[in-house]
Amino acid sequence: MNIIKEYTGKHSVIQFGLIFSILIAAFFLGLIEWTGMLAVVILAGMAQLYSSLEKNTKYPRFLYHGLAVLIFGLCFVVYQHLIPGFNNVLYFDKIRVSADAVPFTMYFNVDKLLAGLILLLFIIPLKTNFREGVKKIWPLFLMTIMLLLSLAALFHFVRFDFKLHSYFLIWGINNLFIVCMAEEALFRGFLQRHLSLQKIRYSSVIAIVVAGLGFGLLHWQGGAAYVSYAAVAGIMYGWMYQRSQNIFLNILAHFLFNLIHIIFFTYPFLQ
Repeated sequence: MNIIKEYTGKHSVIQFGLIFSILIAAFFLGLIEWTGMLAVVILAGMAQLYSSLEKNTKYPRFLYHGLAVLIFGLCFVVYQHLIPGFNNVLYFDKIRVSADAVPFTMYFNVDKLLAGLILLLFIIPLKTNFREGVKKIWPLFLMTIMLLLSLAALFHFVRFDFKLHSYFLIWGINNLFIVCMAEEALFRGFLQRHLSLQKIRYSSVIAIVVAGLGFGLLHWQGGAAYVSYAAVAGIMYGWMYQRSQNIFLNILAHFLFNLIHIIFFTYPFLQ
């Protein structure tokens, strides 16, 4: 009973109130059903309990680590759209962003959005000192762009293809607030942060590599080569997060790279 009392409070009421408000709005808009709402509430409860266990070490650590595994597993399944009860909206169905690219399909993934928001609201520290963070990561961001674009060209994933389509605005909103936010929240803000807090040798390096590999596996549908490429990207994003500890900067860096990709190169990748 004590642990339940410890994770309830004014701040928790605000967080849950916001989540319930979003759920009700999504329900009336037809974006979510009862099974989806139940999954979101369960995830929110686990996230709040995890946050309490992180701050209070008097409870056995296996509870804390076990809960981390459950949260990551549930989020990964949600990100793969395997939980029923979410009515993700189809925006683009197999369109040709680049003439020689594979067809591109894009959804408004309400399941991924809600899971990412829960991680941001309940678990991830939200720092707002952007100037200091930018100073720490801007050279690394430029290095990341050069590395990833070089690898993409080397393995013939893309070629130079400048373009500006009218639908790039809606793509940008979806990519920033759903794709980049949710992925950075799970792999950097949650998984990498959890691993880096452990009192083991080279915990920061292990955390960056494991989170990067997990990020690569999320892109399994692109094939082995694309998984490897995404893993390298994940490791570079993880390096940036380790330096800045600012999830907002990571979300922005991830989005800026994706924006450069879609405007200047084959998107999503060559056939």
